[in-house]
Amino acid sequence: MKKFGQASTVEQASAVVLVTAALIFALVFVVTGSKQTPKFVLTSGTGFSITSTISSSPTKQTAALLYPGTQRYLWYTAHNPLQVPIKVTSMSIATVTPPSGCAASNLDYASTTFSGSLVLPAMGSKAVPVPISLLDTGTNQDSCENTTFDFVYAGTATYTEVYATKTAVASSSDESGVTYTATVTASATAAQDPVPSSPTGTVTFKHGATTICATVTLTSTGTTTSTTTCGPISASETITAVYTNTDGNFHDSFGTGS
Repeated sequence: MKKFGQASTVEQASAVVLVTAALIFALVFVVTGSKQTPKFVLTSGTGFSITSTISSSPTKQTAALLYPGTQRYLWYTAHNPLQVPIKVTSMSIATVTPPSGCAASNLDYASTTFSGSLVLPAMGSKAVPVPISLLDTGTNQDSCENTTFDFVYAGTATYTEVYATKTAVASSSDESGVTYTATVTASATAAQDPVPSSPTGTVTFKHGATTICATVTLTSTGTTTSTTTCGPISASETITAVYTNTDGNFHDSFGTGS
C-alpha cells in the first residue's frame, strides 16, 4: 500500500527540511442509476488512486519543501483508471507515520481533508490543493531534516454505470397517414446490476438529413423499454430514430425502419 518518496536536501544551514511521500490508497463507492446506494467497494489498485506534491502556491503546483512556520499546500492528484468519468467527493490523510525522532505533532495537517466535487474524466487525472505546514515548535527540529513522512490516503468517489441501448422503429398506417414508433431498450452486462429504470431522454425522427419530428420525449413502458411516436405523416418513408439520453445512465443509440 505504501510508496516511499525520495528524500531531498537543501544546502541552507538554517533551514529545516521536511519532504512528504506520496502513497496510494483509495476507497470508491459506486452509485447505480437512480438508486443512490453503494453497489460495492473498490480498494486500492481497482479504484482511483491518490498521489500528492508539496507546493508553495495554492493556485499552481510549484515544488517546495516544508519549513517551520511557512505556509505550504498539499496538492492531491486523483487518478481515474476507469473507462467512465468519476466524481471524487473526499480525499484525506488517513494516517501519518513520522520519521524516527521527528514527532507527527510537528506537522499541521488538520486542514488537509478535501470535501467537495472533483470530476475526473475517463482515464484522466485532476488535482486540488489543501493547506499543510510544518509547525515552528521553537525547539530543535534537526531530526526532521532530510526525512520523509509516510502518508496513507483515503478517498471516496462515485460514478454512474452507463447501460447500453438499442433503438427499433416500427410503423403503422391508417387513413390519417403513417405513424412511426421508436422503442428504446436498455440492457445490462453480466457485471452490472439489472437496469435501474427505463431509458430516459428524447428521440428525433429523420428522413435522410431532414428532421420529421424533433426531440420527442420518451415514455416508460416497462422495466427496460421506453417508447415514443412520430406522425402521422402523409407518406411512408425510411425513417431513422436517434435516441439521446438525458440523465447520463444510458448510452445513445439509433435505429431505422419504414
